[in-house]
Amino acid sequence: MPDPIAMKSDMLSSLRRTLHAESFVEVVTPVVRRADLGPGRRTPVDLDGGRFLRAMIGPALRVNLEHHPRIFEIGPCFRPEKPDDLHASEFTMLDLYAAHESFEFLFGLAERLVTPHLAYTPVRISVADYIRDLFDIDLRHEPLGDLPARMADRMHLNPQTPFKVVLGQFVEHELETQSPGAAVFLTDYPLGGDEPCARLTPGTTALINRFELIVDGIEVVHGYEDEVDGPAFAQRAREVDLFDEEQRLVWEAIDEGRVPSVSVGLGIGIERLCIAASGVKDISRFLQSSQY
Repeated sequence: MPDPIAMKSDMLSSLRRTLHAESFVEVVTPVVRRADLGPGRRTPVDLDGGRFLRAMIGPALRVNLEHHPRIFEIGPCFRPEKPDDLHASEFTMLDLYAAHESFEFLFGLAERLVTPHLAYTPVRISVADYIRDLFDIDLRHEPLGDLPARMADRMHLNPQTPFKVVLGQFVEHELETQSPGAAVFLTDYPLGGDEPCARLTPGTTALINRFELIVDGIEVVHGYEDEVDGPAFAQRAREVDLFDEEQRLVWEAIDEGRVPSVSVGLGIGIERLCIAASGVKDISRFLQSSQY
């Protein structure tokens, strides 16, 4: 394989060039955060009376839309879970937000950022169409109804399993398995998953403006249009236990008119993009100075 350090360096340079050409500015947000998001969500550190290592860049980046309409950050994030070949305790994320842009703009930006590094031309698969063909439920015009129970039955899960868990396993086993030897953009996700900040797709009943890029079975990119309805976002986030202090601060800034509610967000796992570009499914190959 190519030199992993050079590959990662070239990757970062390419991503920055593309974003700078699109008028994005690079910012740096705190790696250690004040908010304790609950058991298992963040790793504590003994700084300034107690702080926590961020697991994602997220809301602290979005509030910077107050200062510039297109922003991005490339920096470290931390997983409290045990590492494996595809998950590291410390990894690198590129996150960005753009104000007053559409979902299709974001999708095109994602293609411009990552496609040059992939061996495959990405294809687009609609999760909603797959569900319609399998369960005869059209989420563009119908509510979820009994879909969670039917999906749980198909996945051999307890009918009381939370829908975000059922949906995650369904997508993993039914759709991500279509990506070996390919790059697949999954779009048209149902409501009720683990991305409550995504906007309800206008004109639909139970779909959200969210996509993921899966390359050879590995999630590399996720993107979404932010929900503009604060109460709806808060309700959906609480239903999946993802409404927290940092999200509250974002909506406080939006309600005060300092941050626009209309925005889109994108995240790219840098080491995972290196895996997708090289075909080497070992994240440790792209982590420098691991002996430290």
